Amino acid sequence: MIIQHFLQWKDSANVLRRQSAASALGRAYLQSDLSFEDRCAAEAAITLLLDDPSEKVRYALADALCTSANAPMQVINAFVDDQFDIASLVIARSPILLDRDLVARVRTAEERLQVVIANRPHVSNVLAKAIATLGGAEACVALLNNFNADVCGECRSLIANRHCSTANVRGALLKQKDLEADIRLKIMKAAANAMASSGLFGMRRKAEVSNHIVHEAQQRALVHMVGSSRDTNVDSLIDSLRESGDLTTQLLIRTACYGKMDFLARVLSSLSGETPSRVTSILVKERKNQLRALLAGAGFSEAVQPVFEYAISLWRDVAQGKLVAGAQEITREIMERFEESAAGSAHMAANDDIMSLLRSIYLDAMRDNARKHAVALTKAA
Repeated sequence: MIIQHFLQWKDSANVLRRQSAASALGRAYLQSDLSFEDRCAAEAAITLLLDDPSEKVRYALADALCTSANAPMQVINAFVDDQFDIASLVIARSPILLDRDLVARVRTAEERLQVVIANRPHVSNVLAKAIATLGGAEACVALLNNFNADVCGECRSLIANRHCSTANVRGALLKQKDLEADIRLKIMKAAANAMASSGLFGMRRKAEVSNHIVHEAQQRALVHMVGSSRDTNVDSLIDSLRESGDLTTQLLIRTACYGKMDFLARVLSSLSGETPSRVTSILVKERKNQLRALLAGAGFSEAVQPVFEYAISLWRDVAQGKLVAGAQEITREIMERFEESAAGSAHMAANDDIMSLLRSIYLDAMRDNARKHAVALTKAA
């Protein structure tokens, strides 16, 4: 009887009174000990309020119902498709929304509502994949930053493929634990492209100068990346580098100078077809003929092979405790040996290019050491 009076009264009441009544009706439905008939009548009245022309009335009802697992499901699902303030309230709080309901909403929602979905207290892997596939950049950032979201490698790859040109997405991806190496490569290349087109180097810089600066920065970042990649990621990183054309002789010379021997061994295995254990055995043992055959089988020219031979030999001495040196000292020694062996060589043009690269690596190593020393002095002060 009370519900019948409410239904007759609501058409003549103003917005403020209907708003209060909607809130009271919602709370009564959830909290009062109603008979079966009264509960059915209350649910019918609540459902009817979905058609109220005032957003304030619908919001009051949504606010009263949205946190309860006992709210009428048809009402909650209707609110999901309501105006943003109401939809976001329900999506953020309701425990009864199913993945299929939210996935369907991701397909049609504006990005700010996608962000609300991505910020839910729990995001399943099914929902996370939907956001990664269909969501805007900010929704993907919210998903990556949600510690209660089940974000898998496939989700991260989808997000990287779609939104890697967005700085916030790159930052959120880099915060991911155990981020896949191939995704790190995509992020690095996207950041390099953004840097090259940003005008950071000034209008007076010629394009080729700017591109050279970006290329050098990218090479240094790659060396750091290959050095920090775990064994489980190395093969996928190598495949990605080969596909993108970034697995260059220049990069491998840098990795050799910086002592990234584990990575170099995996690359030589990939390029030559030899097993990783066979390659490691050749690098560890001083067998020059086998090493030269390995380098030749991997496609390295005669001009560049000595650089790898010297680097492998010197870092072997470091590993065995026969030599105490870092990248700066090793690169300088490689330069001196290479310059001496290349004198009068038939590969003059190639030798000049290699010497120029070695000098660049040597200067980079000097700068790295200087920075580390300055930081250490600052901490000691």
